Amino acid sequence: MPQDTDSLPSAGKAVPEDPSPQATLQNSDVPASDLRDILKLAVPAMLAIASEPVYLLADTAMIGRLGVEPLAARAIASSLIGGIYWVFAFLIFGTTTLVGYHRGKNEPDVCGEICVQALFLALAGGAAVAALGILFAPRLYSWMGAGPDVLEQGVTYFRIRIAGTPFTFLLFACVGFLRGIQDTRTPMLIAFATNGLNAALDYLLIYGGMGLPALGLSGAAVATLASQTLAGCLCLGLVFFSSYASEYRLNRWRLDGRRLLSLSRIGTDLAVRTGALRFSLVFATGAVARMGAATLSSHEIALQLFLLSSDTTDGIAVAGQTLAARHLGARRPDRAYRMGKVLILCGVATGLVFGAAYFLLQGALSAFFTRSPEVVGILGVAIFVLLALFQPVNGAVFASDGFLLGVHDTRYLMWAMLVGALGIFVPIAWLSLDRNWGLVGIWIGLSLLMAWRLATNLARFFSRRWESRFPGNP
Repeated sequence: MPQDTDSLPSAGKAVPEDPSPQATLQNSDVPASDLRDILKLAVPAMLAIASEPVYLLADTAMIGRLGVEPLAARAIASSLIGGIYWVFAFLIFGTTTLVGYHRGKNEPDVCGEICVQALFLALAGGAAVAALGILFAPRLYSWMGAGPDVLEQGVTYFRIRIAGTPFTFLLFACVGFLRGIQDTRTPMLIAFATNGLNAALDYLLIYGGMGLPALGLSGAAVATLASQTLAGCLCLGLVFFSSYASEYRLNRWRLDGRRLLSLSRIGTDLAVRTGALRFSLVFATGAVARMGAATLSSHEIALQLFLLSSDTTDGIAVAGQTLAARHLGARRPDRAYRMGKVLILCGVATGLVFGAAYFLLQGALSAFFTRSPEVVGILGVAIFVLLALFQPVNGAVFASDGFLLGVHDTRYLMWAMLVGALGIFVPIAWLSLDRNWGLVGIWIGLSLLMAWRLATNLARFFSRRWESRFPGNP
């Protein structure tokens, strides 16, 4: 699998900014060049990431036709599993940043060492999460406020889904490595294969067909487990049998304390940051669950639409993270800054597209997800208006997140998220339940969280204090 080696420095040497007149003329085309670089990486990443929420939307619609209780059971499982998985998302983002930085320095052996250590962490962490999840599933549903009918169906669903965690974490580590070396096409193909299998099995195992039994909600979990297993196996095959194995010396399976420490440093910041965000989302879901099954189903539909746009825009963030890390590794901070401006504009443009679509297609989207008049009524106009209006804000947030992750400014992102998630969103979610503000109050809180993230991200980006955040940079 070929890789793009344009503009790579010689091994271990920095590439200073060129002040010559020729370089000035070349730099006049920098925004266009940056846009090409972003789109080259972002389009495959966007397609890969978007395939997941597209599948989830179909999954939500199929389960929604089983009734309110199965959809509520799935909502709780998605919130819990999403929270757990995003705490371990440093296997993607941390690996991408470190691999991209060392690729910018032209150190392929170090890139391979980081990948192997990430795979070790994925196997160990995945096994532990799966075991604990299976053991504590009933308690988790009880803590989330699930009623007896929701709990009974949800525990089995949750246990089947959480069993595939080791395979999912292997996928995280491999995707982080591939993004770092600027290969977003291979993760796209893996995503298409696994999500395509998941969608097909979902229909057959939920409703029955082609000789397979109709398992209802449990069938959806079995379909997800099968796709997780396929993803993990494809990733291991890539590590052992592709050209990357020799190019980056991925066959050196030994623990390296130095590389593990590098991952753990960035991983700790990201885990705390993501943990705060996911805790706030889980807390909000718990508050909504206490408002009734119909309200929880409405929240799940709105949240899936939010995730569709955010996950798609994350493709732009992936490109920004990879390019920012590479430019800093090659000692090109000015180029990174210029690229970041283009990146944020791309995020805003993507958000405008999603915002217009949600505003214009409100009725069709509601009808696609549910036949329940009560659920449609709770969604109402207010939730869709909030969802649509904040899409450009969300786009700028996700794009600038990607940039700051790429320049290793994870400690700042962690503190900003702690304040926003725990100081803004969680109190508003609690007040929405206590003061009967309903689902509208929950979504106002989420919108204010995104506004806070935009303000803090842009302040950091334009201050350029991130230039010295990467270890080893002056």
